[in-house]
Amino acid sequence: MIQTLPAGLTATAVVAASSANLGPGFDSLGLALSLYDEITVETTEYGLTVEVEGEGAGQVPLDSTHLVVRAIEHGLHAADVTVSGLKVHCRNDIPHSRGLGSSASAVVGGLAVVNGLVTQVDSPPLAESELIQLASEFEGHPDNASAGVLGGAVVSWTEHEGVLPRYAAVPLRLHPDIHLFP
Repeated sequence: MIQTLPAGLTATAVVAASSANLGPGFDSLGLALSLYDEITVETTEYGLTVEVEGEGAGQVPLDSTHLVVRAIEHGLHAADVTVSGLKVHCRNDIPHSRGLGSSASAVVGGLAVVNGLVTQVDSPPLAESELIQLASEFEGHPDNASAGVLGGAVVSWTEHEGVLPRYAAVPLRLHPDIHLFP
């Protein structure tokens, strides 16, 4: 059964930029960077308001076609919840169209705020694997999307075993016997 979230809930997500296609890792290796976008949403009684400051302000749509809004709608559907209205505020520090994963960050941020909203009404959040799947569906490949979800360095892949591709990723961890020095 689909639950309608009440007005007045707020959630904020801070999502990292990312770099992908590292070395031979085309569409598979991703790395989260120390540059961030911040997305804040509030459920409202009706309508949709989208505000953008920073990168993309005055250039991106301020309606239901905005990438963050589309990701939020996708996440709400996946979580079996809906909203009567929504106010979305995006503070973008990640440059657009510069190879820093700004679209993946927008999508991951939209999905992350859905998790922030649903947990306030005791609904289960979307699992990490589901976040990777949903974000990668938007991107068409999991490298930047997985780095946004998992943080750090990731290796990701696509499995073509059915009609729709399945996306997955694991974080790359530094072996305890390897030490980095400044």
